[in-house]
Amino acid sequence: MERHADRVYLKAEVNIEPLVCRWYAWSHLIAPVQLALHLKYRILPLMRSFVDNPAVHISANSDPEMYGGPFVALRQEDVERVRLLIDETEQGCAGLLGFAEDFRAFDARLQESANGYSLNEYYAQLPESLQGLVELLYDTHHRPSIRTFEALAYDSGMTENTQQIMLQRVPERERRFFMSTPRVETPGTFSFNMKFSDPRIDALAAMRHRPGSFDGIAALLEIDEARKPAFRELFSAEPCAPKGDTAYAGPGMRMRYFGHACVLFQTAETSVLFDPFVSINDADDGRLTINDLPDSIDFVVLTHSHQDHFSPEMLIQMRHRIKRVVIPANNSGSVVDPAMKLTLQALGIDNVEVLDCYDRVEIPGGHILSLPFTGEHADLPVYSKHAVVLALGGRQCMFLVDSDGRDAALYRRMMQKVGRIDALFIGMECHGAPLNWLYEPLLGKLVNRRNNESRRLSGADCERASKILAEVKPHRVFVYAMGQEPWMQYIMGLQYRPDSIQLVESDKFIAHCIASDIQAERLYLNRETIL
Repeated sequence: MERHADRVYLKAEVNIEPLVCRWYAWSHLIAPVQLALHLKYRILPLMRSFVDNPAVHISANSDPEMYGGPFVALRQEDVERVRLLIDETEQGCAGLLGFAEDFRAFDARLQESANGYSLNEYYAQLPESLQGLVELLYDTHHRPSIRTFEALAYDSGMTENTQQIMLQRVPERERRFFMSTPRVETPGTFSFNMKFSDPRIDALAAMRHRPGSFDGIAALLEIDEARKPAFRELFSAEPCAPKGDTAYAGPGMRMRYFGHACVLFQTAETSVLFDPFVSINDADDGRLTINDLPDSIDFVVLTHSHQDHFSPEMLIQMRHRIKRVVIPANNSGSVVDPAMKLTLQALGIDNVEVLDCYDRVEIPGGHILSLPFTGEHADLPVYSKHAVVLALGGRQCMFLVDSDGRDAALYRRMMQKVGRIDALFIGMECHGAPLNWLYEPLLGKLVNRRNNESRRLSGADCERASKILAEVKPHRVFVYAMGQEPWMQYIMGLQYRPDSIQLVESDKFIAHCIASDIQAERLYLNRETIL
């Protein structure tokens, strides 16, 4: 019989980080083609820069203003570890690196020589690494491009043995920026070479909110006897109690805001969670954490594939709770737009509903409707993004996410399809990062400074949000997804000052709403209300 003392919970401060080649996993490091390009043209050059001149990186990381920049946040004594990681990456990922080099070289040749004449002759010139994985196409202006067969790339074996899971107890403010720093072993960490779809992750993640056997999980993860005492420090006999009832059976629709763009809606019949990115660590600031989510989530809606909305770290820990995921369709085969469905399948999530514009999913007591989402992607042909209307509990909530609102007529057309909106959720990160910050490794050629600075990952400012407001005419407005919650720093790489344009513009918009007799507020940290 199992001993009662053997029943334990995973401690709230333990992070379960998915890694790819020892780097924090986000969608571009899971999709094979994008991983290859990031390894070759961002990750390896960054690590070599640190090894060649660690003092520059160490100095930059002493300045809080440089957080989120291309500087490895490690110490002088970590140089040899990074040197070894470079060697491991070059040897273990030789296929990926060769693919990236071949892809970029062949694309450059195609751009230089293809002039509108049939592309058939180029198939005989494909390097071996690209054969059977690409289609060569012209756009309607006769410019050549390479379309990848992304599903076949997943089956090619290129990413075999690239995925790891790391358990560590690092305070949220000390987590290193996801794009700048590899994860190195420290005495308190535990790393496991396993695919993100491995069901053992479910057993571990479930121990956040329900007890499990310590000996059982240690055996499942093959923990050596010598390391069992240190592994035991990750667990507690006491649960992290949720704040309030995680289920809801009352009248109307309950909204619980978990920070950034993560919002949970519940009725007595169903639950819908948007863009799950929640705090893992508990604190006394009133935040809702992963332990405040219901044990079963009927629908998760993902609005787009940016790392603050589509988080592998969160999804692999929640998948044992999730029944169904709703996502937008993508620009199939485009190097800048990896398919969210394939990424989710690599995360072990198969029950996925893909929506085109104006498609809808019927849910108990309402529906989920997909709408156009413009902007925030630096003018790249990224289709895997959608705004959403949730109809539930007799109310309609519109999520415009990080839409930039450049064309007010679009929202006029939307409203002909949608009907009355009770609550509008809109992001106002109106001065986002430039094009190269996220997408540089995927670009076929360098972009000049002027163009790079003009093409930003930006949402709406007050003027554009006000034009949206005039068309949507909601009863209530929530400004959200501003990225200021403490647990978001390692993903967002930014921290606003009181005079930052994002806060100034959102304050102006909220004042405009109130002057127009529309209740409005900017969400931060947590919020609960009945709609």
